[in-house]
Amino acid sequence: MTSLHLRVPAGVAPDRGYVVATESCLPQHLGDAGGKAVGLGALLRAGQRVPSSFVVTVAAYRDYVASGARELSPAMRKAIGQGYSALCEQRGAEITVAVRSSATVEDSTEASCAGQFRTFLGAAGVGEVLEQVEQCWLAAVEPQVSSYRAGRHIEAADDGVAVIVQELVDARAAGVMFTQHPRTGDRSLIVIESSYGLGEAVVGGEITPDLFEVNRITRRIHDSRAGVKAFEHRLTPDGRSVRTLPVDHERRQAWSISEEHVMALLALAGELEAGLGRGLDVEWAIGTTAGAEGEEALYALQVRPITTGPRRPPAASPNLAAVDHILGRLAGQRPGTGAR
Repeated sequence: MTSLHLRVPAGVAPDRGYVVATESCLPQHLGDAGGKAVGLGALLRAGQRVPSSFVVTVAAYRDYVASGARELSPAMRKAIGQGYSALCEQRGAEITVAVRSSATVEDSTEASCAGQFRTFLGAAGVGEVLEQVEQCWLAAVEPQVSSYRAGRHIEAADDGVAVIVQELVDARAAGVMFTQHPRTGDRSLIVIESSYGLGEAVVGGEITPDLFEVNRITRRIHDSRAGVKAFEHRLTPDGRSVRTLPVDHERRQAWSISEEHVMALLALAGELEAGLGRGLDVEWAIGTTAGAEGEEALYALQVRPITTGPRRPPAASPNLAAVDHILGRLAGQRPGTGAR
């Protein structure tokens, strides 16, 4: 495993490597920062609009587990608290964040591990952030996660959970995008799934999203199907928590995003493939953050190679050549070399 020797976020004192800046997370740091953090690091280095964040490393998780006390040490509390405070200082106010597990076995070609680890939306204040980081670690040792790993022959030595603390976008619409058709591998089509509010309703399979298939050559919508959008997850007016709201009949019948938004996502797909390689699964949101002064924008929230997973219907295997290409590009290696 490559040791993680990265800069810490601005304003955070050095510690035992418990907290690092997201943009410093490279593919060789997968064992220390996890798949989600490596994906976010790639997005940031590609110049994409990504909400501010920092990473609590696998070293913190392993020290937490090894202590036997199952409680955050003073050093962990200090490092995580400083990381969150630094995010707030950037925005000039206490911000609401998402706290997401970033496991070392997530978002790989072998196992996406989707749904096996915890995401918490709407933490505000140092106390809540510390509590949710600990909940991410506790969730990682639950029996169903151990069974999932055992069923996929994931060795204990490969086991580790980092945590991403990321500013939460007040999304009016969000979803996922595949830069090639996830079932057929057709490179001429990108597929967008969208619904109202935060993207967890789409990613978690809670609703049936609107679906758009877009031909990247003609730049026209090839096919579209309206979803069943009965509810949405939204930030409360004070921005300190998330609530679930019903969607009224008129909005249920309408598309969750406009054709202009679809074209913006098509452009994003092209930018990401040009910088990172082909065959990408992208999480995105359209909304505002605390520092955007009410200006709505398209944010990239996550990127990973396309893999089969529970939110997609049973299908043929993914385009393995494309997956190998993107992993090679993320790692700074030539496709087909077999190096990891």
